Amino acid sequence: MRTNRLRYTGLAIVVLVLIGGLVAAWFQLPLPLFATLAFTVFFFGVLFVAGWDGWHQTSPASLEARGMYPDDRKLTVYDPGLHRGYTPMLPFALGARTSGSGVRRTAAPAAVRSRPAVARPRPAAAPRPAKAKTAWTGQARQRGGPLQSDATITLASESRDSGIEDVLASLEIDLVGLRPVKKKVAEIGSLLLVDRARQRFGLSAARPSLHMCFTGPPGTGKTTVALMMADLLTRLGYLERGQVVHAMRDDLVGEYIGQTAPKTKAVLARAMGGVLFIDEAYSLYRTDDSRDYGQECIDILMQVMENERDNLVVILAGYKDRMDHFFESNPGMGSRVAHHLDFAAYQADELLAIGQLMLDKSHYYMSAEATTALGDYLSDQMGQPQFANARSVRNALENARLRHASRLVAEPDRPWSKDDLMRLEPSDILPARGSL
Repeated sequence: MRTNRLRYTGLAIVVLVLIGGLVAAWFQLPLPLFATLAFTVFFFGVLFVAGWDGWHQTSPASLEARGMYPDDRKLTVYDPGLHRGYTPMLPFALGARTSGSGVRRTAAPAAVRSRPAVARPRPAAAPRPAKAKTAWTGQARQRGGPLQSDATITLASESRDSGIEDVLASLEIDLVGLRPVKKKVAEIGSLLLVDRARQRFGLSAARPSLHMCFTGPPGTGKTTVALMMADLLTRLGYLERGQVVHAMRDDLVGEYIGQTAPKTKAVLARAMGGVLFIDEAYSLYRTDDSRDYGQECIDILMQVMENERDNLVVILAGYKDRMDHFFESNPGMGSRVAHHLDFAAYQADELLAIGQLMLDKSHYYMSAEATTALGDYLSDQMGQPQFANARSVRNALENARLRHASRLVAEPDRPWSKDDLMRLEPSDILPARGSL
C-alpha cells in the first residue's frame, strides 16, 4: 500500500507541474499554438501514465509481492490483481516480461502460488468437460433421446419431419426427364433417411461416402441437382449449411509456384459445412504440361475429401469421357467418389417441355404455331457443337421475348390485351434460326 501511495503521489506532483506550465503558456502563447501544445501534452501524458502503470503492475517484483512467481512457474496469464477495467496498450511488450510466449487472458491455476504471509490463492476452477464431437447425422434435429427397443416408427413421419419430401417433389417438378438421376438421388435420400431412423434407436453405422461425380454435356441440370442435393443433406443433418460453392480450375490452381495451395485451401474453407461443386474438374489435371500445378490441387483435395468428409461434400462435374480419363489418371480421386450420376442430353420433346416450363414461370405462353416453330428450331440446333441443352432453350426464349416486345412497341397506339402481352407467336421464334 505504501508503494502505491508513493507512486500516485509522484504522479500527482507531475500533473501539478504540467498544469502550472499550461497556465503559464496560456498567458504567453497565441490561442492556436496553446491549443496544439495542450492537446499534445494531454495525449502523451495519458499514454505515459497508462503504459507506465501497466509496466509496473506486470513487473516480476510486483507480481512476486502478490504471490506470483513468473520465473519458475512459466506464467502465461495476466496478473489476477490487475484492475478489472485495465487493458494493456502494449500486450506483447508486457507479456515479454512475464513469459517467453504470447500472453493469454485465460487464468491457469498452475500459474498462481500462495504463501501464507502474502495472500490466499484463488480456488481452482472445476475443469470443463470435453466437448463431444457432433455426430455426423442430424442428432441435434432428433426429438428426445433414443427410443426403446420395442418402439416403432414410420419412415413417412421421418420424411415429413426432415422435410426431404419437399426436395424430392421439387426435383420431380422442376426438372424434365433425367429419370436415372432422380432415381439415384431418391436412393441416396432413402439410405440417409433409414440411417436417421436407426439413430432414433441408438444404432450407429459408418457415415456413407457422399462425394459425387456428375457427368454430362452442358445445360443438363448438374448445378441444379447439386443445389437440391445440398438442401437434402442439410435437412437430414449430414451438412451444417446448405450452401454450394462453385469453383473451376482458375479458382483452385495458381499460375506460379506457391499460389495453388493457398487458393485451394481458401476455396475449401468457404465450402466447409456445405458442398464444393467443381465444374470441368478434368481440367485440374493436364498431362501435356509438365509445369502444371494442378496435381498439387488434386493432392490437397484428396486429403480433405478423406479427412473432412464429415464436414464437406465434393461434387466433380464434367463431360463423361474426360472425367473417366481424369479418374484413370488419378485413381486416388476415383476411389473417394462413391456416387456417379450421368446426365444424358435431352431429347427434342424434353427440350420443348423445358421451354414451356420456363415460360410458365415468366407468365408467357406460346401459340400452337409458335410451339411447332420452337420444336423445329431446337431440332435443328441439337446437332450444333455449341448446343447447350436447357441453356440454349433459355437463350432462344430470351431472344423470343425481345422480338415479342419489339413487335408490340412497333405499334404504340394499338390497344393490347393481357393475352397479347403473354402470347408468343411464330414470328417471335423463327428469326432465331441459325443462331443459339
